[in-house]
Amino acid sequence: MRTLQEYLGFAAEDRVLITHADDIGMCEATVSAWRALHGGNLTSASAMAPCPWFPAAVAAVREAGPSADMGLHLTLNCEWPHYRWRPLTGPDHPARLATADGTLHRLAADTYAHADLYAARAELEAQIRYAQQLGLPLTHLDSHMLTLWHPALLRHLLDLGRELQLPVLLMQMPAEIMAQITRMSDALSSEAVALIDDAVARGDLLPLAGMDLLPLDRDAELPARLARAEQILSGFTRPGVYCLIGHPACDTPELRAITSSWPYRVGDYTLFASREYGELIARMGFKTSGFRPAANTEKGIPTKANKNKACIAIP
Repeated sequence: MRTLQEYLGFAAEDRVLITHADDIGMCEATVSAWRALHGGNLTSASAMAPCPWFPAAVAAVREAGPSADMGLHLTLNCEWPHYRWRPLTGPDHPARLATADGTLHRLAADTYAHADLYAARAELEAQIRYAQQLGLPLTHLDSHMLTLWHPALLRHLLDLGRELQLPVLLMQMPAEIMAQITRMSDALSSEAVALIDDAVARGDLLPLAGMDLLPLDRDAELPARLARAEQILSGFTRPGVYCLIGHPACDTPELRAITSSWPYRVGDYTLFASREYGELIARMGFKTSGFRPAANTEKGIPTKANKNKACIAIP
């Protein structure tokens, strides 16, 4: 079986790094950040269809042309107390994804407790349709706040990846780690892990060699952020494709009003924009890529020739 790095156009012995930005379109500050970072150290990103600035994110991607690498950050939650967005299927849909005020539940646990997870597929499909209607040439799918790691939702995610012939960004891990990260029960965590492992065994999913997330609660300044990135990248030692995920945003009054995590989001922007980060990647011997070479899409519509090869990160 070909490795993921070979699907991306590299040799089997290469170490390939994807520098990925989550939450594009969440607010204007994320769109400005993506515009500034595109074409530099940032090689991939994913956007949130229910959010107010999603159309602006799509416009930025379309203006950037074929070099843009943007996936869909499938979103079933809105975590902010005073900055809220609604499901595209509406507050009265049978999936019950909305709270009393019509906006999405704040936490994954709330979604699991109150929503009809089988019916939630309609919302995921609505977000994909909206992205395609706006002309976003999708390169991959992933999950906001890891909500889609619940086995009932994970089935939808894997099915949609196969149907669209797009890579899906997930993590392969032991059940106990899945439970710690998602706070799901041991039984649900084991079921989710089994779904992912079965997909890998069938050859439907190609594994990342590893992935990690820059923290949103410490190390905001560039020297500390750079040191944290180096610490993460130093663990990416064997051949394969790796993903370092951040949440870059420009420092604006809007961002500061939305979230107390703004210093770390600005820190990700500063890191990804820095000459030092690019030099670190080169010094550590990584090749760089996004997901587009594995997506095989044209004008946002996947080609039938490409069998889905979703991306699973192995710790």
